[in-house]
Amino acid sequence: MDINAIIDDLLTRYHEHLDTRAILIAENAIKDAPALLSQHLPEGKWLVGVDEHTWEAAGKDFTDALTQAGIAWERYDIADRPGHGHPVCDDVSIAALSEHLAAGDYAAAVAVGSGTINDIVKYAATEQDLLAACVGTAPSMNGYTSKIAAILSDGVKTTNPCQAPVVVIADLDVMATSPARMIASGLGDLISKPVSNADWQLSAELNGTFHSAEAMEVIETGSAMLDGVAPKLQKGDRDAMAGLLGSLMLSGLAMSIAGSSSPASGGEHLISHFIDMTAHAFDEPYDFHGCQVGVGTLTTAHFYEQLAKMDPDAIDVDARVDALSSWEDYDAMLAERFGKLHGPVRKHAEKAYPTSEEMRARLTLLKQNWSTILERVQRTLRTKDSIEEELRQADAPVRFVDLNVARDRARRAIAHSKDIRNRYTILHLAWELGTLDTWTDQALELLYDA
Repeated sequence: MDINAIIDDLLTRYHEHLDTRAILIAENAIKDAPALLSQHLPEGKWLVGVDEHTWEAAGKDFTDALTQAGIAWERYDIADRPGHGHPVCDDVSIAALSEHLAAGDYAAAVAVGSGTINDIVKYAATEQDLLAACVGTAPSMNGYTSKIAAILSDGVKTTNPCQAPVVVIADLDVMATSPARMIASGLGDLISKPVSNADWQLSAELNGTFHSAEAMEVIETGSAMLDGVAPKLQKGDRDAMAGLLGSLMLSGLAMSIAGSSSPASGGEHLISHFIDMTAHAFDEPYDFHGCQVGVGTLTTAHFYEQLAKMDPDAIDVDARVDALSSWEDYDAMLAERFGKLHGPVRKHAEKAYPTSEEMRARLTLLKQNWSTILERVQRTLRTKDSIEEELRQADAPVRFVDLNVARDRARRAIAHSKDIRNRYTILHLAWELGTLDTWTDQALELLYDA
């Protein structure tokens, strides 16, 4: 399979929807980066955003190549978040880089890193109306080519629109020697797609929200690149790494085509975001995003399996509507659950909180069209066991205890994360059906520890 040829074809076909103009996945790609970047970035001095780890991983070699090509550049070190020992994509980091870009005479910005560095650089560059590119350092997430940045804003993990990098360079030698946990994270982020796509379809069926056949085609093309990849990833296999990277790049492109993160982010991502938020707010442990997403995916896959077992005739719509609390009472409960995060969470939860009429319409539609809706939602689904087997093949986490997340916090991540985002998922449906607590407890029994 010629990964680059497939990607080039999709970049051409969906040109109007995309900011990204070129992607290179190859051995020794850093050496060819200056020539490719020069085709798409304006002449002048480029600001190169790094941290201490990504500088060692690829920054030195990349900037040496820039110097040899006669391209002016300046290093910018993205500061660690106090108390964390590494950068975090938050309002502070973005503001600092944005101000630096505004104060200097820069023609473009280039991120050297993976998720956090890429998001900080592309978002700050967008604020300053500059083009950005990225030299990846780990196959840890699917956001390289996306038009959104995951930002910790006021304590809540949010996704904000921005311009995607015009060029992404993925050097297979750098990627294959990145930390094993980051490689596992990349597979974990991608393996969520069968379930996140089910959430996307579920919302389209019950709420009439937008669903893109074009984005689904790109996702499915990327999924085919993962066939047989998992067992080879931790062995330095370059072809397997190319498949993982190709799928990651296409996942980001699908989000750009759809105009949202919906093709690649559902309830499993909310679980991961909850872990991130509580980690930063309350100084609790957390893991790489994709590692958390993988365990979250097993959780929501279990939820869909329980949904399929339900008898639609047993759903008492009137009883469920009668049980709906007033927003004021629910908000008071949110204050107890989220503590100092209540204010930022509240604005998302209120937008998602249903009226009696909305809940009645949704559950009635579900009952009336049960077979059709289930058939459409299940088109992309995989079983929890098959997903777990693939994660294990790549030495990826498969239990909450593997993430160093305490059992009570894991339960809250499953049961409470629906309130941090205004996007309908299987978590929201489970809550409306009155099964959220039961399915959460079942998931914990299966997925807390081995």
